[in-house]
Amino acid sequence: MCPNPNCHSTYEPRFQDDSPIPIYPDTCTHLEFRDGKKCGTPLLKPRRANGHTIHLPIKSFIAFSFKDWLGGLLSRSGFEEKMDDAWAPSTNSLTPSKEMKDIFDGEILRNFKGFDGQLFSTSGEEGRYVFSLCVDYFNPLGNKQAGKKKSIGLISLVCLNLPPDMRYKPENMFLFGIIPGPSEPPLTCLNHYLRPLVDMLLEFWFTGIRFSRTCAYYYGRVVRCALICVVSDLPAARKISGFASIHHTQMCAMCHCTRRQHDSLNDSFTTLGTRRTNEEIHDSAQLFLDAVDEKERSEAVHNSGIRWSELLRLPYFDASCFVVVDAMHNLFLGLVQEHFDILGIKSNIAKSRTTPCMVIDIPKESINKLNEHECKSVNRLINMLEAPIKKELKSQAGYDVHFKRLSALHKAALELLCMSVDAPIKLDPKHANKGKLNKPDFIHAILAWVSKH
Repeated sequence: MCPNPNCHSTYEPRFQDDSPIPIYPDTCTHLEFRDGKKCGTPLLKPRRANGHTIHLPIKSFIAFSFKDWLGGLLSRSGFEEKMDDAWAPSTNSLTPSKEMKDIFDGEILRNFKGFDGQLFSTSGEEGRYVFSLCVDYFNPLGNKQAGKKKSIGLISLVCLNLPPDMRYKPENMFLFGIIPGPSEPPLTCLNHYLRPLVDMLLEFWFTGIRFSRTCAYYYGRVVRCALICVVSDLPAARKISGFASIHHTQMCAMCHCTRRQHDSLNDSFTTLGTRRTNEEIHDSAQLFLDAVDEKERSEAVHNSGIRWSELLRLPYFDASCFVVVDAMHNLFLGLVQEHFDILGIKSNIAKSRTTPCMVIDIPKESINKLNEHECKSVNRLINMLEAPIKKELKSQAGYDVHFKRLSALHKAALELLCMSVDAPIKLDPKHANKGKLNKPDFIHAILAWVSKH
C-alpha cells in the first residue's frame, strides 16, 4: 500500500515464474482526479536476503481471501444446513410477522432479489448467503486518556445466515483486513481498503463461485453472496457508506433534514426533509467521483452530504437503508440513553416520575472546586445513579454496562461522590503496595453502594 498518509492506495501482489517473491509497482500510480497528477510516492524498499537484493513494501495492508474463508466455513459439519435453513422464515409466509426475531423477518431480506431477478432465497441448488460489514478501530496501546494514541482498523464480515448465537463468535467471523496505523485513513481513503473486498463480492454476485466440494454437497455447489448491511459505529459507518459527518449541514443519512443555526440562542436546530433514495445517493456520489478538482468535490459534498463509496459499485447495495443501527455501541453500551441525556430528551415515564429512585446530595461548594468538565461529569453521574439501575446491577452484564458508562466520567467526579456518600472503597490488589486509588476503585465502590441502597 502507499505510505503517503493522504493516499493509502493499495496494490495486489503479482508472482512470476513460480517465484515466491511478490512483485509490486515501484511507485504509486493512483490518480485522485482524472486530469491530475499521479501520486508517485515510492512503494518499495531494498532488503538483502540470502545474498540477493529484493524489494519489499514500505507499508503493508494485510488482507485475506474471502473465497478461502467461505470454503472453510462450508466444509464444517452442519454449518451449510443451518445457513440454508435461515431463509425458511422469509419463504414460509407471504406477510411479515409483527414480531421480528432476526434480520430474516425484515422486509429487506424478504423482498431482496438476486442477479437472476428472483428472490434471493429462491436458490434451487445454489447456496445463497448474506453478510454484514463492520469496520472498527482500536488503540493497540490501550484506551488511555493521556499518552500516545494510535489507531488500527479491522475490516470484518459476519455471515447472517448463521443462527444468532453462532454468527458473532470469533471463529465464525471473517477478518478481511487490518488497516495499519498509526492513524485512521482520512475520509475517502478508506475506499482503497474496501476495493479488493468489493471485487470479490462482485464475483460472488454476478457469476457465483463453484466450490468443488462442500460438507453437504459431495459433488460441489455454486455459491452466491451479497453484502446486505453495514454495522459499525457512527463515524465509521459514515466513512464506509459515503455520507458526510453528523456535523455537516445535511447530517442525516435517511432524509434531507438540515442543520441550521438559531441567531439569538446560538443553538442547533433541524428541519424535516424528504426521504433519501438510492438513486439520488448514487447520482450525488457520481458527481463527487467525476469532480475535476478538490474545489468541485467540496461543492458536491456541501450540496448533497454524499461522497463516493466503493460499496456503491455493488448493484444491489442500497445506501439509504443498508446502514443499520449498531446494537453494540448504541444499546449494549448504553450510548442511546447517554445521547438522549445529553440532548435533554426525556421519556414520558421519566417526566411522570415525581421523585428519583434515590436522592444524591453533594455540597455545591465541593462541586465548585472542580473544573468545568469535572462539574459536567458530576451532573451526569448524579443523573445516572438516580435512575432505577439497582436491579440491573444484579447481573454481570448489567454491572459491566454501568461500569463502562462510569468509566467515561472524570476521576475527580467519582472521588467526590464516594466521599459525599461515604462509599467504602476497596483498594485494587494490583496497587495495594502503592496505596494508590484509581478510577476503577471508585467505580466499584459507587456501584456497590448503589446496590445496597
